[in-house]
Amino acid sequence: MNQKIQCLLVIVVAVTGIGAKDSATRNGAANETNGGEERVVTIRMDPYMDLCRGVYVPPPSLTSSLFCWYDVRNAHSVISPSKVEALSNDPFVALFHEFVHDGEIAQLQALGSMHIMQSGPSNDSWLPVFYENHQTYTLHDRDHPVVERLTKRIERRTGLSCDTAEDLKVIYNEVGAFKTAALDAIHTKEDAQRFAYAGDRLATMLFFLSDVTNGGYTIFPKLRVAIRPQKGTAAFWYNLKDTGEGNVQMKYSICPLQDDQKWTAKKLIHTRGNELRQLCRPESAPKSEK
Repeated sequence: MNQKIQCLLVIVVAVTGIGAKDSATRNGAANETNGGEERVVTIRMDPYMDLCRGVYVPPPSLTSSLFCWYDVRNAHSVISPSKVEALSNDPFVALFHEFVHDGEIAQLQALGSMHIMQSGPSNDSWLPVFYENHQTYTLHDRDHPVVERLTKRIERRTGLSCDTAEDLKVIYNEVGAFKTAALDAIHTKEDAQRFAYAGDRLATMLFFLSDVTNGGYTIFPKLRVAIRPQKGTAAFWYNLKDTGEGNVQMKYSICPLQDDQKWTAKKLIHTRGNELRQLCRPESAPKSEK
């Protein structure tokens, strides 16, 4: 009996010690004993965690150079100026607020109603049916006037040509959907051959077509930028450096969705037709070592 009590005491002490270490780790620090001396070891958490949770606060050294403005680059913008919010200056990432209207969003969703299957009770059962949580469909400008109107709006707001841009891709996500690190710039031989007439993917315009309360952030880990989905807002960024090479800093991820559903749309703009609008600057190339 005494041996059993001693064993129980040893187990309790061990569990208590483990719990104390776990608590210290959760607080971002742990005590390390080395030769009888204790020191505090700071533990760096995965950069994805704070960004995906929406709790990351950028330092003033970064935010002090960011600003918002009304863009009036053309005659149309004088009547209806764009509300632009810079999230990163170099590389450039910005938000266009109130870019897509509710009626346009409803029309885009209706155009894909025959393609998108939403989970829910089926006719022959009360149990929910779970389809693939990531579904897409593409829309050409000729499919509906609202698609053509969005393309023209992109050209006015960004100053870029969409003559060689890809078709609008509408994306429907259900709970649990996520996307690992991706770079929209072309990096495979298959895509290079497929878009040989259009060139590389110069820029991306990502539309948020629904509000999301939990999860679903679009994050740029290297830039420490997190974008919360907000209905009607569009995110814009360049995928290439000034030299025309793919910019690895623009790798982005989409955090796991914790809400029921999420609607987005993407327009990929190519270099062909934008040679004089977004100049390639060879002087920005790294100097060769002699």
